[in-house]
Amino acid sequence: MKRITLGALDYGLAFGVDRALRELVERGRLSALGAMVATELWPREFRPLQETAEKVGKRALFGVTLAFSGDRVSPVSARMQEIYGDRMFTREQLQRRALLRLLPDQLLQEEAQAQLARYSVLMKRQPDFVAVREGLLERTSLARTVLKAIEHADYPEPPLLISPVQSGLKAVRLARLAKAHGLKLLPKADPLPETEDQEALHALLHNHFDGMSDLSFVAAIPGRSDDRLRRDEPRRKIAIRECQFEVLSSQRFFQTLEKKDVFLN
Repeated sequence: MKRITLGALDYGLAFGVDRALRELVERGRLSALGAMVATELWPREFRPLQETAEKVGKRALFGVTLAFSGDRVSPVSARMQEIYGDRMFTREQLQRRALLRLLPDQLLQEEAQAQLARYSVLMKRQPDFVAVREGLLERTSLARTVLKAIEHADYPEPPLLISPVQSGLKAVRLARLAKAHGLKLLPKADPLPETEDQEALHALLHNHFDGMSDLSFVAAIPGRSDDRLRRDEPRRKIAIRECQFEVLSSQRFFQTLEKKDVFLN
């Protein structure tokens, strides 16, 4: 039997997404859920997630997705707010600064610490895992900053780290770095295929998990449409979210897992 972590990392984006993710986790169709605590909705959406975590117990992982870039997120730390207001960096800005070794390391570490603390205080639990939005953990300099923030949190149990890269030198380097800080890395596998066609997705999933290493992390973006999502995302992405939600909710998906001898870890 192959153990796969099937998870969504964007809890907190929209009410429709959040409701869909909680339902899927409670039904055992997702095995990991990452919350973005830097969104406008997090202060309202943490409580339902807390209830879901209490219902599910050890049957799923609940973690935090650190956000240093992108839309629909704002700084949490006082210093980041003071310097940058309510805007985060773009992914390209951080990539460029990392390349030139000009990252504001201390500022980013404080932001990471603030986001980790916000999760733990409101959820009344430590995160089971830590991920970073937009794959930025692949940058070694930013990875070191995140690892220092996790170390500073001094969790009783080291959280897992979600790898943003599948294989190669970057993956090896990141695994070694995580191990040096006493953390285990969950390897990245191909995310769920992005299609709007439910029949096509069912067919693709029949062989999707073949060849994946044990304990691989498979990212998904299921959700239901709502006013906020229709305002913030293109129609095609919303259609992909709804397609993934319907397929993961179906008995047919559960039968596919059984047939392929895949266990959601």
